[in-house]
Amino acid sequence: MRSFGRSMAPSAHAFLQRSSEAYQPRVVLTGVSYKTLNVDGRERLAQSIPVPELLAERVVREGLATEAAVISTCNRFEIVSVGGEGGGIKQFFESLLGSATNPSDVLYQYLDDSAVRHLYRVSSSLDSMVLGEAQILGQVKKAYQRAIEVGSVGSHLHHIFQSAFNVAKKVRAHTEVSQHGVSVSYVAVRLAEQIFSDLGNITVLIVGSGEMAELAALHLCSRGCRRIIVANRTVEKAAELAERFGGSAVSLSDVDRVLDQADIVIGSISIDKPILSRAVLRSRKGDRPLFLIDLGLPRNFASDLAEMDSVYLYNIDDLAGIADENRALREAAAQDAELIIEYGLAQFERWRLKRLAQPEIVDLRAAVHEICAIEVNRLLSSQLGSIDGGVDHLAHAISQKISHELTKLVERHIKGEGESTPLIIVPKG
Repeated sequence: MRSFGRSMAPSAHAFLQRSSEAYQPRVVLTGVSYKTLNVDGRERLAQSIPVPELLAERVVREGLATEAAVISTCNRFEIVSVGGEGGGIKQFFESLLGSATNPSDVLYQYLDDSAVRHLYRVSSSLDSMVLGEAQILGQVKKAYQRAIEVGSVGSHLHHIFQSAFNVAKKVRAHTEVSQHGVSVSYVAVRLAEQIFSDLGNITVLIVGSGEMAELAALHLCSRGCRRIIVANRTVEKAAELAERFGGSAVSLSDVDRVLDQADIVIGSISIDKPILSRAVLRSRKGDRPLFLIDLGLPRNFASDLAEMDSVYLYNIDDLAGIADENRALREAAAQDAELIIEYGLAQFERWRLKRLAQPEIVDLRAAVHEICAIEVNRLLSSQLGSIDGGVDHLAHAISQKISHELTKLVERHIKGEGESTPLIIVPKG
């Protein structure tokens, strides 16, 4: 029995270090969010980039990164990239912001572990305006899928996103982060309850028929609202949603016609320019108060409507104060979620090191085979004279066994296990 270990452990560690330095691509996450950039700035950014996935393709095409994906929601705009340097991506993002915004005040950038951790936190809704809201994971998945479609995702970014989805799933399954209000739509309805004590006596016009609109209708009905009108570009989709909640449906072009009936209008549609303007509201009959809750980005309602008499406008940033009321209820659960995120990050780093070590492991196995072949051939030739090709088979068998043990040693070091534990090779037979 021969023991290898204490003398080999440092060299194995150095081997991993060389591998990491030689092949490790940089992970960069650059962006802005509701924490750093107000709704005006986020709206300008969203309007200047109507198709975010094409921006990811452009990042790769221009050589700023080897892989890229763009997460674009009403609360954040972030570029996740692999390869390249953070400085190039940062300058590129600064050009997107334009002269109206000072990048140093609003732009953030995370590198490597910090970038992956941030993506995990975003996917798990720990960085959301409403802590624990349910929609963000679906939005991140959509960003990933769209990046795949334009060909800007490679194996590294694929694993990063898949691990983020897995971490988010564990956070939702094993913590209570998602309780006590799980969507911006919920917060909008909470605001409606503060405005009107009894939602059963009001009429709500919901513009849009997507997930946010559906959640808003669901929460409204659960709070006793019985009169809901749904407006959408496609009347069939509006009717499908309205039917589920006992409401009525109209086309988007008929919004001004039903505006007289509404006490609250909730906007949640993707649109190039506001659908409600001063001119539209001036045609509204009567002077009873009208409450506008704008969940869209770009915004559904013109910002100057707040200056009109009897009109009360709330945009998505205004909902942050209401969201904070529920934040304290979830802070303890968020601490548990952070532990899950750190565990997921450790698993990702192990995968990364193992992947990055593969080229040198292949070289190592080839070197072992060559050494075994030379030594076996030299020994047997001196003993037996001329020999046939059986030497190669014997050398291969020996080298495979040695390489297997060496590979296990490397993998144990990747996992942080047994750095001072000797490797024991026991001859068989």
